[in-house]
Amino acid sequence: MMTRGAKGGSDASNAQTADRNLPGEGALVKEDRYLSDVCEASPIVLHDRLLLMECIRPGSGGSKKDYYIAIKDAETGGEMARLATGYGLASAWVHNDEVYVYASRWQGGTWNDVTLFRSGDLRQWRRQKVIEQDPPEHIFNTSVCEAYGKFLMAYETDDPAYVPFTIKFAQSRDLVGWKKIPGAIYGPDKYAACPCLRYLDGRYYMLYLEHMKPQWRFETYMVRSPDLKAWEPSPRNPILAPGEGEDINTSDPDITEHRGRVYLYYSIGDQRTYSKLKRAVFNGTLAEFLEWCYRK
Repeated sequence: MMTRGAKGGSDASNAQTADRNLPGEGALVKEDRYLSDVCEASPIVLHDRLLLMECIRPGSGGSKKDYYIAIKDAETGGEMARLATGYGLASAWVHNDEVYVYASRWQGGTWNDVTLFRSGDLRQWRRQKVIEQDPPEHIFNTSVCEAYGKFLMAYETDDPAYVPFTIKFAQSRDLVGWKKIPGAIYGPDKYAACPCLRYLDGRYYMLYLEHMKPQWRFETYMVRSPDLKAWEPSPRNPILAPGEGEDINTSDPDITEHRGRVYLYYSIGDQRTYSKLKRAVFNGTLAEFLEWCYRK
């Protein structure tokens, strides 16, 4: 997610050499292409087909009709579904061949609560609000994963009790009814945005965006935790840093595994006026990628 009110500035002098900890084989390799002008996107696999959920929205302003979600074939770009007018900053998850899209509502010039849109055929969508914001906070990006028979959600908030932005958590038994987890939080004392949450062997792994103050520069980091309260940073951080042609930003990470490879979608740009979607690939499973992120 780019700075609120804009999709994505330019201070290219701050852009340093990319991938300073990602060289060679067995690493995360950035593809040398732009996919679209979308900022927030979420890859999913449905019936062994790689799909991409894209959040369509203007850089700033606009009316409700300018905000919606599209689901496309990740390789051809063909649109398969359009839904959720007036919503964005969404994430997607597939369970038992049903697609679950969690989206924030655009109203009053900002983002509010979280609504679930779910469908088994990508045509008929059921809608239900699942996370209420605690005023005066607003809710932005989300991410969902499965863990030991439960489902966990990370959601980004501007709760004024903490440094904006901060990541909170909720849990569910069925992906529909969600309860916030008291005391579970990440980044109360710093900018921590755009979560992507996964689970492996007793630990939660989370990609998120850090503002590299005092520079106007944004990089994707990883942390892991056994309990969503005590967090360990990856020795490979930053997992994604802006490189040539990426300006000062690598934000909004989201990942999936498909046919033995990990696809990591992310947004580049200036955090003020524009964004473009890119993809990085790890030649291995999701478990291997998460383990690689903590290999010293």
